Amino acid sequence: MSDNNSKNNVDMDRYFNDAEYRKKVVSERKSTQEKPIYKRKVFWGSLLASVAITFALVGAYVFYLYQGLPSIQELENPRTAIASEVRSRDGVVLDRYFIENRTYVSIDNISPNAINALIATEDHRFFNHWGVDSQSLMRLPYYWVRQRFQGGSTISQQLARNLYRNIGFDVSITRKLREMITAVQIENNYTKREIIEMYLNTVEFSNSAFGIESASRTHFGKSANDLTVLESATLIGQLRAVYAYNPRFFNERATQRRNIVLSLMERHGFITTEVFSNLREEELVLNYQPPSRSGRESRYFGEYVRQQVRDWVDENGYDLYSDGLVIYTTIDSRLQRHAERAVLERLEEFQPIFQREWTAPGGSYMNRLWEQYPQFLRDYIRETDRYKNGFSKYETNQESVVFENLMADEAFVDSLKRARTKLQASFTAIDPNNGHILAWVGGADYGTQQFDHVHQSRRQAGSTFKPFVYAVAIDNGYMPYHRFSKYPVSFIEPSGRMWNPKDPSIPAGPEMVPLREALARSLNNVTVRLLPEIAGAPGTNRTADLQPAARMIQSMAVNLGINIGQTQVYPSIALGTAEVTLLELVSAYTTFVNQGVHIDPIAITRIEDKEGNVLIEYFPEYSQEAISPETAYMMIDMMRGVVRGGDGYHGTGVRLRNQYNVQQDVAGKTGTTQNSADNWFVAMMPHIVMGSWVGGEDRRIRFPTNSPSSIGQGARTALPIVGTFINNVTSDPDAPWSTDGFSPPPGFVMPEAPTSGGDQDSRRGRIGW
Repeated sequence: MSDNNSKNNVDMDRYFNDAEYRKKVVSERKSTQEKPIYKRKVFWGSLLASVAITFALVGAYVFYLYQGLPSIQELENPRTAIASEVRSRDGVVLDRYFIENRTYVSIDNISPNAINALIATEDHRFFNHWGVDSQSLMRLPYYWVRQRFQGGSTISQQLARNLYRNIGFDVSITRKLREMITAVQIENNYTKREIIEMYLNTVEFSNSAFGIESASRTHFGKSANDLTVLESATLIGQLRAVYAYNPRFFNERATQRRNIVLSLMERHGFITTEVFSNLREEELVLNYQPPSRSGRESRYFGEYVRQQVRDWVDENGYDLYSDGLVIYTTIDSRLQRHAERAVLERLEEFQPIFQREWTAPGGSYMNRLWEQYPQFLRDYIRETDRYKNGFSKYETNQESVVFENLMADEAFVDSLKRARTKLQASFTAIDPNNGHILAWVGGADYGTQQFDHVHQSRRQAGSTFKPFVYAVAIDNGYMPYHRFSKYPVSFIEPSGRMWNPKDPSIPAGPEMVPLREALARSLNNVTVRLLPEIAGAPGTNRTADLQPAARMIQSMAVNLGINIGQTQVYPSIALGTAEVTLLELVSAYTTFVNQGVHIDPIAITRIEDKEGNVLIEYFPEYSQEAISPETAYMMIDMMRGVVRGGDGYHGTGVRLRNQYNVQQDVAGKTGTTQNSADNWFVAMMPHIVMGSWVGGEDRRIRFPTNSPSSIGQGARTALPIVGTFINNVTSDPDAPWSTDGFSPPPGFVMPEAPTSGGDQDSRRGRIGW
């Protein structure tokens, strides 16, 4: 009506004829009708736009917020870097491979003391919330207003940060919200026990220990299952700040923090007031095991295992350093412990003796060695960085100038001499019945010398190679009673030079010596005299005629597991010029014990994933018969004489019985190389074959030979390591050991020397010469 009245009050004639009147009418209409409508439209339009923008911003922020959250797959399969372990056959950890020093353990293997300390300190309402503590949540605005974006983090929230690094550790509301959302998701996916288990396996403790198990072993040398209240409080106290509360560096501060944890345990009912009062007065005592060594006692063997599994790990998509694989091996931890002890004890004894033998009375450090081999010191100097940089440092191209300056530095020269004259030793033991490696010591200290003298070092075998020569002879019809002359014999080489192998001295007694005695006394002359007989050229004086024997010996060694290859061999192989590893040598001797069947040594039995599922199993690889059971037993019986001796003679290994009182049935062989650089000893029993090597860390170093009492013999260095090992093991009631003796093959009777005639000096009518 008002609109019609307004229109009716307008003088239409004047409206169309009077411009000023028309403007007035139009102005009145705008002010009374159209202006309010326009304002309302603008208001609602602005409101809707603001709401849309707000929703867009909120949506964008929520999208951004959720972009930083773990996926469903990540939630269901949280990934934590877990160390892979090498374990002995009896379950002891021998070595570990890791990026983070972490061993995962189930909650059943974590001490309740540690769990109680954690809950009391970090989240005492843990069992009553759903991932976020509502009471702590109410305090967050108070902190946020003051720009303090912390407080109120439950164990689940802390776990979210530890498990999912994309949540981040920055100080912001966004990070806090992501942490809270993830904590709720974790609670929806896991039980409270599982959350505690994951938390204690992921958190970092002091001294680069990750997870409660590694922390327990690092700080107290024990499993997490055995932690006391005091030890648990010490470890849980570190979680606030792993460096600030490191008990190694800040014992007083760490003790104060430990006592705070104890007070919280008392407040929340985990320990009594009386217990708290007593414990807080205790000193903080550690049994610190460096992470580099904790659970890494057998690193030489561990490195060998790593090399053995490397290809399989790569081919199957595993990460040896983070997937928590468990590699079970053939090593027996008790035998391993005694082997390591034997090597270290005897090396500590040998080193000063070795130094004294090379040092003249009143002379400088090992002066006799440098006088006898003057080129050694100059060679050692040439291998140093100081020599290589000396030309530029002293601005010269003359080596004599560099040597003059370096030799003038007495401290440098003395340090170099001592470093290059270190003795090394190795030891390994194998079960001859299945090839299982039972013990492995690659050197004195892996931390200072990583080169493994069990399987990497190839040294001349010396007289430990002679049994392969005698095995060829037995296989070709010779008997232990056949006799050969003890005097040396010479041969003409193709070049016209003479080959004159001989013993250092001629033993007393009759000229003709049985093979049994010759092997027991390690007589070079008799061994060399066997070569023409084996080659089918008796009486020859040419080395060329001995080549068939050399090839037969090479073939025998290869069949028994020695990796000589197909290179040219010479008659001198009979005296041990071939280079072998200790692992090959001991493995070869197992063939004699195993009735002539060689089994390649095996170190690994199976690999499991971190859940205990078997991924792969390994089994011994049996070869065909390398020698007959009869030949194998005759060799065992002949090498019994090395330790027992015989009628009128002592074997080279008699110390094992006389000095180390090893009375059980044992056979063996000593070995010393011609230049006295390498000493060997291998001992055989029905259940175990043991071998040791002793020599210079630098292969140019050798033992003095100017004294009959020098330690530069296998019987005086390598044998004592084996003897000490046997003594240690047999005095340990927990160590596996057998005293059973050797048994001949069924129906076999050891051939005896004829009682009349000259047959004992012949084979098929041929006289030994």
